[in-house]
Amino acid sequence: MALLGIDISTYQGDVDWATVASQGVFYGFAKATEGAASRDDKFARNWSGMRAVGMVRGAYHFFRPGKDPAVQANNFLQTVQSIEAFDLPAVLDLEIDDGLSAATVIDRALKWLDIVEAKTGRKPILYTFPSFWEDKLGNPKQFAEYPLWVANFGTRSPFVPATWNRWTFHQYSESGALRGIAGNVDLNQFNGDLDGLQKLLKGRIPLRQGCEGNVVQEMQTLLEAQGFDVGTPDGDFGPKTKTQVAAFQRAKNLATDGIVGAATWAALQVSRPTVPTPTPTPTSTPTPTSTAIDLINVCKSYRGAAHQDAALRWLQSQISKPVLDDFAKRWRQ
Repeated sequence: MALLGIDISTYQGDVDWATVASQGVFYGFAKATEGAASRDDKFARNWSGMRAVGMVRGAYHFFRPGKDPAVQANNFLQTVQSIEAFDLPAVLDLEIDDGLSAATVIDRALKWLDIVEAKTGRKPILYTFPSFWEDKLGNPKQFAEYPLWVANFGTRSPFVPATWNRWTFHQYSESGALRGIAGNVDLNQFNGDLDGLQKLLKGRIPLRQGCEGNVVQEMQTLLEAQGFDVGTPDGDFGPKTKTQVAAFQRAKNLATDGIVGAATWAALQVSRPTVPTPTPTPTSTPTPTSTAIDLINVCKSYRGAAHQDAALRWLQSQISKPVLDDFAKRWRQ
């Protein structure tokens, strides 16, 4: 399944990101900078707006080969300020040569990429057009390790320049229409599903209602382990999961928006605290009891209860693999 995304700049005006996200748009790229000094005046608004609605976000720089690549990289880094673990890597938009030779354009683009990768710790994405890449630059092989975002309109099966074996993002239309955006907008597809998009990030991917995949099932399992009933963790972020996410957020004093962002992921990944057994006071009458918990009786007592599966999943997560393997072997015997 190819995931829908958009790329925008100041030309789209003030985007209503909540409305855009409601139409199944999973990610967005916002123009941050161009050349040595130009900054997109809608970038800050778009950057925060995408995060607020649980969209995966990316920032791009329009490269001017005639300008110093180090100054351009600094312009981009100062404008974006911080690419978080849950954001897409930086993007270099390389589609003009400013009248320079192919060798000069290639050398300067590689310098920008090296600087930004060193500062962000992430290998940037490279955006280009097949005709420019092949006819102007001659398919340089030095860029093969950078994920390709290719512009090829009017098709859902883009042409891939010989530098790469596959495309990662594909800009397939420059005349898309979405509610929440005045005028046309560029439409993109990601070559994979939500779990594939997760692999481009360093942190956990933001999740919201409508998301599907193993990463959603992971989140649901963590939610159940915290005592919140989502039913069977099935990898489908539906209304029930959203309700339980919001309930969890209220319990943890987080923003109650039903979106699993960085703060909610962090809270979910913290193990539930163990409640200590109260120590009898000197005035109480001692009752003979065992200090060990009888799991057989516990499971019998709570058989069929809604939270039993979640409790057992949590217990399993606390036991080492060798012990679990030995248990499974004994159980089969």
